[in-house]
Amino acid sequence: MGISLVLIKSDSKKVQNKLVSPIHIKYIYKGSYKRFPTQIYIEQKYWKSGNISSRCPNYVNIQREIVTKTKKIENIITEIVEEGDIPTPDVVKTLYDVKSEIKIKKQPKSKSFWKSYEEFLNEKSRFKRGYVKTLYTLENKLKDFQKSTKHKLSFDYIIFGKFERDFKNYCLDVEIHNQPDKTTKVVGLSNNYVNKLFTHLKIFLSWCKEERYISEDKKFKKLKEITNDILVYLNSDEVKRMYEFKGYDYPKTYPNVVEIKDYDSKGNVIFRNNMELVKDIFTFQCSTGSRWGDIHKMNVGMFKIQPSYFTWIMEKTKNIVRVPENPISLGIFMKYSKGKSLQQPLFPNYSQQKLNKHLKEIGKELKFNRLVKREILVGTDIRGESKRDRFTWELLSSHCGRRSFVKNLLELGTMDNWSIMKLSGHKTLSSFQRYVSVIDEDIYKGKELYKNQIDKLEEDNIQRLLEKLPPEKLLKIIMKHMK
Repeated sequence: MGISLVLIKSDSKKVQNKLVSPIHIKYIYKGSYKRFPTQIYIEQKYWKSGNISSRCPNYVNIQREIVTKTKKIENIITEIVEEGDIPTPDVVKTLYDVKSEIKIKKQPKSKSFWKSYEEFLNEKSRFKRGYVKTLYTLENKLKDFQKSTKHKLSFDYIIFGKFERDFKNYCLDVEIHNQPDKTTKVVGLSNNYVNKLFTHLKIFLSWCKEERYISEDKKFKKLKEITNDILVYLNSDEVKRMYEFKGYDYPKTYPNVVEIKDYDSKGNVIFRNNMELVKDIFTFQCSTGSRWGDIHKMNVGMFKIQPSYFTWIMEKTKNIVRVPENPISLGIFMKYSKGKSLQQPLFPNYSQQKLNKHLKEIGKELKFNRLVKREILVGTDIRGESKRDRFTWELLSSHCGRRSFVKNLLELGTMDNWSIMKLSGHKTLSSFQRYVSVIDEDIYKGKELYKNQIDKLEEDNIQRLLEKLPPEKLLKIIMKHMK
């Protein structure tokens, strides 16, 4: 049994006007043998007594490749012997070819970055609209980057090149526009936004690795973010004020009022005002903890599954949640379910963008003027206009309804975190904590620590002192303080 190298001169061919011959690895066992092609070709002048001359071009790489293939054959022989079989050349060659075929199948398929991303978008298009929208946002940002910097995007550039540094610099220097005043420019995307772009790019690269378009992906380093303990939410009194406000209810009019058409089970039109619909949807979110993605998936029948509970499948997590009714959620449900069949949507369709815009207008009208600090970090600098404290109404959005639900349940003081997580649909404490706002009043409650114990100690000390006084002196003191 032995392994050696042979030069097959009969299979010589011309490459770049040079006559070259292939090298094979020869395995001999009890007089029979098999040859294993190495796909390596050399000129005959570099072949000396069964070995490759060190003068051969690319000698080091050739030797490394031959050692790798030889080692593979030796490992196969060892496996056969350990299993108690005979390592004949036919058996060894068969196993070698099988393992080589498996390795070939595992090699990444050659495909361009943008062609891969197009396939990625097509596959993900069946997911919820909000998620798909973030993938298109990433695509647009990458195309803007490519156009602006002239860096052609490829997997090699992203994984092994300077893409991460170049893209971060581009994002932190790019000009963006304020809305709705598109003439006012602010320089730089926020660190939080840039990190989200990299998160979705990492998801795409992981998908490409699974599809074998690339053999390895990339881990990106996050930019520093500012942690805000004070989140934007409405407290219980503010939610109640919004719910009870009737200034926008149909048929009342106000500047830019828009009539929204809803329908009962018989097809009769039910008119709502746009701002009326916005405040009702938002306060329903505040009282049920539902996301925006849940709102237009809810139908009237969700209330009938279990009495006194709202039950639905969360659009994002696909988890079933049950939230008990309260005066606000029940009041809104009764208003919008009246005359409808169980299969009909609870709320008429409305865009999230418009809802967010009108929420701010409603909050301003209701004077939700609690101050909130919302600093935005761009690179290592805080964006100028974010340094000032903002009114709560300026920052209201649909997601604040879910934060309000969590915060106000905590404020009740009658439920533990795990019970609230059951209502909100959170699976982990870390994700739940991102919805918990810690305000100054919460921190100030720390002053009550040990207060009862100290008060009790002072009472005990006073009692001991009083017990030592003669009765007539104690009576004199009491009479004096009663005057």
